[in-house]
This record gives sequence, C-alpha cells and structure tokens, in this order.
Amino acid sequence: MNEQIVTAAMRVLEEHHGFARTKDFIRAGISPYYIKKLESIGEIERVKQGVYRQAGQINELPNEMVEVSKLVPKGVICLLSALSYYELTTYNPWEYHVAIHRDGKKPKLPDYPPIKIIYLADAQFNTGIDEISIDGSAVKIYDREKTICDMVRYREKIGIDLMKEGLRNYLQSRHKNITRLVSYAEKLRIRTVLQKYLEVLI
Repeated sequence: MNEQIVTAAMRVLEEHHGFARTKDFIRAGISPYYIKKLESIGEIERVKQGVYRQAGQINELPNEMVEVSKLVPKGVICLLSALSYYELTTYNPWEYHVAIHRDGKKPKLPDYPPIKIIYLADAQFNTGIDEISIDGSAVKIYDREKTICDMVRYREKIGIDLMKEGLRNYLQSRHKNITRLVSYAEKLRIRTVLQKYLEVLI
C-alpha cells in the first residue's frame, strides 16, 4: 500500500473529527478500490455503510461528549453512550445517543460527530438526569439506573445481548443502587420486564 494514500486517508479522518464517508475519501483522491484496500489491511474500519474510522481507534467518548452536549444543549446523553461512559459495556459506540423531550425541536446537527436523537416523553425524559463535569464543562447524562432502564426499554433496537451485558456489569458494580433502579422501573412502567432479567442474572 502506498504510504501517501495511508497518510491522505488519515488526514481525511482527522479533518472530519475521526469519521469519514466514502465521498470524503473520494474528494481527497482516494478511490473506492483503495478504500477497500485500506480496510482490508487494517488501516480503517467500517462502522456502517459508507462511514469509516481509523482501525483500533481509542474511545474518545468523554472529550467528545462535551462537544455533543454543546451541539444539543437541551439534550441528555443516554443509552449506549451513557453505558459506555459508566464503563458498563465493552462495546465502543460509533455514534452518540442523545435524548431530548419529544416536544423539543430537533437541533441542526453536523455530519460529525455522529449523533442519534432519541425522543422521550415527560417522565421518561425527566427521570434520572445527572450533571457531570468534563474538563470544566457541564454535561447532562442519565444516571446508571436510568441508563439501565432505557437499555431494557429499547432492548430490541439496541440489542438484547448489549442490554444483558450492561445489566450484568451494573449488578457487579459497587456503584449500583437497586432500590433506585426498581423505583425508576416502576415509574417508567418496565418493572415486570426488568424483574424477569434480574431473576436470571442475580
């Protein structure tokens, strides 16, 4: 592989905040043939159809969460992004999950960082909001218990295996609060479903 092509590909990724589309590479003079070649030799990896990042990329989640929170100021980091922040999953999400109230206006988002908006109703949106500080910036994120409840609710879309992994790791964590978890589940009307998985894992 020509070293200049590898360098050019890394430059494209850097210019696009770590993620690049096929057309971004093509604009830089990197043909589809070389995109596939870069993937096959382990320089880049495909995260979804037409979107790539550097292979073996370290999760920059905490730092990028500040940028995401500024792009969606009324949003709350949720689901897999929150699960990853709390180190309750080994999965490295390629996009950021951010919840906003269902009556809220969808913010105008850039291509990068990739953000998926989740619309939630009153109780589901307002329950369990926490605020953390990252490099001096305030970031709103759901607490561990609300994150687990959301994973249970969206298990079919997110993946049951990921939900089970998150719940299992949560139960093994010294930060768990089962009383709060069950209280949230009751409030969010998922207690029966949660109880089923708890009985298997406890």
